[in-house]
Amino acid sequence: MPQNSIYYAVGRLSVLGQNALDGARLERLMQAPTAAEARRALSEMGWKEDDDYARMAESHVEQACRTLRKLATDEKILDCFLLRYDVNNLKMLIKARCLGVEAQTLSPCGVYALDRLRHDVAEHRYADLAPELQAALDELEKRLAVAVDPLDVDVSLDKALYETIFAWLPDKARAERRYFTARADIVNLTIALRVLRMGKDAAFFSQLLLPCGSVGKGAWLKAFAQPEKLPLLVNKYGVKVYGAAIAAQMDPSRIAQLERAMDDYLLGVYSPYRRDLERPERLVGYLLMREREASAVRLILAGKLAGFPNDKIRERLRELYA
Repeated sequence: MPQNSIYYAVGRLSVLGQNALDGARLERLMQAPTAAEARRALSEMGWKEDDDYARMAESHVEQACRTLRKLATDEKILDCFLLRYDVNNLKMLIKARCLGVEAQTLSPCGVYALDRLRHDVAEHRYADLAPELQAALDELEKRLAVAVDPLDVDVSLDKALYETIFAWLPDKARAERRYFTARADIVNLTIALRVLRMGKDAAFFSQLLLPCGSVGKGAWLKAFAQPEKLPLLVNKYGVKVYGAAIAAQMDPSRIAQLERAMDDYLLGVYSPYRRDLERPERLVGYLLMREREASAVRLILAGKLAGFPNDKIRERLRELYA
């Protein structure tokens, strides 16, 4: 349930954020000689102990989501950032149903209860979800009755995610609109580069484009025909993103670096509010901080278990919010 005091919410998050994974703590993890030593260091930093590093990271985010549910002064804005967990759950549930198996690794962090999503997918009925999700799922079910296409499941739900988010966002939510608009634009760029790498045509690319970005479909298709023009569509997002876009367009193996630059830009949308005592953006910043910490821990521990050198792990790390 939401509460009404942004001062209480920010004060509480300021206390909880004192154990944030900052540069010094991150370096301590990097210098740990083994994954076991890194897990021990995390335990000393207040992380829940677990031999399964993936589960440890998931628990970290789940705790943050539970906290924010109690502190949120505007649940609808928070829901916009949590809805992606529902979409991922729906993807896994639908694909599992089509394969006749149980869905694994579902997240409790979403807007909708897992039992509700399980029931909806089992019954092929989605009337209790957001209208944009319901419409997309109803049409998807018609196509699945004819042929199962995992890509169709992913694309349909990804589009519905953005349509739902922008239906929920109030006009006053400037930071959130900026965040999701930029995310749609830069994800569309990575889609374009991957489609080109696959050797697929513009018609295929057109079917994959996400809605709600600042770049229209016509501009994307025009640039797709002249791939060297694609980076220009995201130059508004700064030198780091633009440079990474040029590099990825010239060498598709560098798309991962573009995604890293994208994630760092998106985190930067909320960085100006990091010390603000009365802005609701602090709540979203806290969620992004905990998600970023979980991703860093997952990457570091996986890298150490695989025997990767620290420099290879470090070059894949995103910026932290702390």
